[in-house]
This record gives sequence, C-alpha cells and structure tokens, in this order.
Amino acid sequence: MRRPEPARAAWRVLGALAAFAGGLLAAGAARAEPAPHRYQAPIAIDAPAPFIEVALPAAVYAHVEQDDLRDLRVVDSRGERVPFAILPPRSTVQLSEQVREAELYPLPPRPAAGAAWPSPVDVVVDGDRITVRRHGAGATATVAAPRESGGWLIDSGEARRGDPPPRSLRLRWSGPADFTAAYRVETSDDLRQWRPSGGGQVMALQSAHGTLAQPVVSLADSPGRFVRLVWADPAAAPALTGATVLVAERQRVAVDSTRELTFSASREPSPTAAVDAAAARSLHFDLGGVLPLIDIDLRFAAGTHVAPVRVQGRARLDQPWRDVGAGVFYRLERGADVDASPAIALPVALRYLRLVPDERAAALDGTGARLIVHASLASIVMAMQGEPPYRLLAGSRDAAAGALPVNAVVPQIDSERSRFGRAVLGEFSVDETAQHAAEQAARQARLRPWLLWGVLLVGVVGLAALVWRLARSGPVLDPPA
Repeated sequence: MRRPEPARAAWRVLGALAAFAGGLLAAGAARAEPAPHRYQAPIAIDAPAPFIEVALPAAVYAHVEQDDLRDLRVVDSRGERVPFAILPPRSTVQLSEQVREAELYPLPPRPAAGAAWPSPVDVVVDGDRITVRRHGAGATATVAAPRESGGWLIDSGEARRGDPPPRSLRLRWSGPADFTAAYRVETSDDLRQWRPSGGGQVMALQSAHGTLAQPVVSLADSPGRFVRLVWADPAAAPALTGATVLVAERQRVAVDSTRELTFSASREPSPTAAVDAAAARSLHFDLGGVLPLIDIDLRFAAGTHVAPVRVQGRARLDQPWRDVGAGVFYRLERGADVDASPAIALPVALRYLRLVPDERAAALDGTGARLIVHASLASIVMAMQGEPPYRLLAGSRDAAAGALPVNAVVPQIDSERSRFGRAVLGEFSVDETAQHAAEQAARQARLRPWLLWGVLLVGVVGLAALVWRLARSGPVLDPPA
C-alpha cells in the first residue's frame, strides 16, 4: 500500500505558504496608516475671538486629496489638533420664480429718420388703475407681427406696490428653426418718454445634440412697464408667438462663500484620438481643483463674437467628458455700446471644463477670452485653543474626516456667529517630512503586491518540486506483517 506522507507534506508546505501570504497581507493592512498631510498653510488671525472664521480660498481645493474636504486638519504650533467645523452658508437668499404672461403688440412700420415711432396702443389712467387698449379695438389679443413692422411693443403688466421689477423677458416663437436676430431695447412707463435699455441677440441653432437657443431678453435694473423691442434686421427675426415676464429669477446665493474667479484657457492634456477634433476647436479650462460651481460666463476681450457651445466637464483627467450644460456666449459691439451674454447656470462640482462650439460655428479662440466662474467655496470655524500660530493641513488621500459637526464646535451657532473673529489663510507649502513619508508609503504599497506574488510563486514551485519527487520515488509499500 502507498504511503500518503509525501503528499501530506506537500499540502502542509502549501498551507504554510498560504498562511504566510495571508499573514503578510494582514500585517500590511494592520500597519497601514492614513497617508500624512503633504501641504500646510499658515492661518493669520486678524480679529481674535473665542471662535475664528476662515474663508477657504480656491487654493484649498487645489491641495486637498479628497473632494469633500475631509482631509483638512487644523493644528497648533505643537502639532496638536484644534477643533474646527465646516460652516454652512450664513444666509441663503432664495428668490421664488415669479412669472407672468406679457402682451405683445406689433409695432407700426418703422418711421422715417428722426420721427417718433407711433404706439399701437393707448394707455388710459383711472385713479391707480391703468388700462391698455389697442388702437381701433377694445381687446388686447396678441396677433402675428408683419415682417415690415420691425419690432414689438411688449406690455409686461401692471405691478403691484412692493413687487420687484421685471428682470428679463423670455420669448417664444414659431420659427424658423435656425436664426440669429440682434435687437435693441427701450423701456417706458407712459409710452411717451423712452429710455435705452441695451440690446442683445436671440437665436436658435439645430445640431446633432439638440437645439441651442437663447430666448432671454435682459432688462435694465429699473425698467418701465412697456418694452419696445426693435429688430436690427426684421427679415432675420423669428415669428414671435408670446413672451413671459420673469420678475425674480430662482437662485441660491451663499452670501459669505460665493467667489468670482477668473481663468484663462489652457491646453487640454493628452487628448485621446476620439476627442482630437473637438479639442482642437474647443476651449479647455483647468480650475485647479474640484470647485462647487454656481455659474460660468465666457468674456471676450474685443470685437463681435457669437459662440453657441456645449459645456462639458469632469472632475479628474482619467474620467470621460460629460455634457453638463449648453448655451450661447456672445459679445456684440455697436459703436460705443457693447452687449454681452448672461452667465450660464452650472450647479455642479468639477475641475476641468471644456466649451465645445456648435459644428456649424467657428472654432473658439482663447486669445483674450476669460472664463468667469462663480463658485460656492466653503468657510471653516475653529476654536481658538492650543498654542498659536495655527496651520491648516491638507493633502492626505485616505485620512478620515477631520471636521466636527458645527454644533460640537460652536454650541450656540445662531447667536455666536455675529461675534466670530476673522483669519486669512496664507500660501501653501510642502511639508518635506510628510512628502517623504507619503512617497515611501506609496512605494511600499506598490511593492506589496509583487512581494505577495513572489511568495505565492515560491509556494507553487515548492509544491511542484515535492510532487515531482513523489512521482519519481514511485509507490512506497508497507513492510509485510
């Protein structure tokens, strides 16, 4: 009978090697500590108080390793932790969207140069009540405008006392599918005295990605009830079917943390073959860190520019581009007057942005163009304890959350906030010791899988050698009884 001892020995060796490999992994996991913080910035206290508020600049988002700011730490001169919390916005202004329908009246044919443009309606004032009547009719129904009229008279409606003024008009049209139409705007309270209110451009462009439209007519800060919209080229104008008045645009504004940042276009790093054509015609912007955005605006230095674009974004270079918005940026020069497009709302958190022009539009030229970004950057509050000076640490890829809940740092936040002291953050510098430790930990992490594979390979070779020796030795019989 064959004795099983060699086979059992082989399995014992393999088991020992597996246990050793598992122990190696477990030991590595047990010894693994959060990566050290590679960057530090001094906190300069301007106004001392028990609690200090620090508005975080965009540089903080460029130095954190975790997008939710969990790797931030505040330490004193001895390196001891200082309690801090991320502050919610002190006050958020939220304006409800009040929309009402406007009445449209086609203007009579354009008058001769220097003559007053006659009004298509009459205004009757009866006490505090204003009634608008069309010439020759008692109704105020909207009718199609003849092309030769050159524009529209728009009645935004009677505002009640205390109502906010209109902010903009949103036009509706029935066609054509593709057009661009420049206009100028005048406003009046009584149809007699008119004041200029700028101008702009409305447009609609069809593309493979859908319709890019700009239907908004911006109004001055104190517009009158009546708006006279005059087309620069009536033949290129759309056939309007209606308009709505936007009294208060819905927006959320973090009063203490909204910052305006300016960026210049940069070269898109290592574009793949699939996006080479788009990259060559687009503008690429690196915001330096993953910023919580509110809106963006592209401003041109000089000249007339019209740029219908798709806005693409990503948080990291290894991610694919994704569409996050669309709109039309423009700058129109009319002698001394310059009209510019409104900002495009973009409530996302991104680091890289790319503006891709419509296929039928010109390639975007970054010379002189600037991207204006409004971002909702965070602020922190720290307890002024420990030994100053204080530092803010950042740059650990796996650190646990360092901020406490705000109520755990400031017990009575509502009453205490008005008494906060102030501090500003200095320039970031590299902590050489932490940088060296982080590089060493990264090297060990890269070597650990190779060491594990080496142990497993040795085990396989040893097991094969035992099996080979067992096969060569032949069966081993028990001695006769």
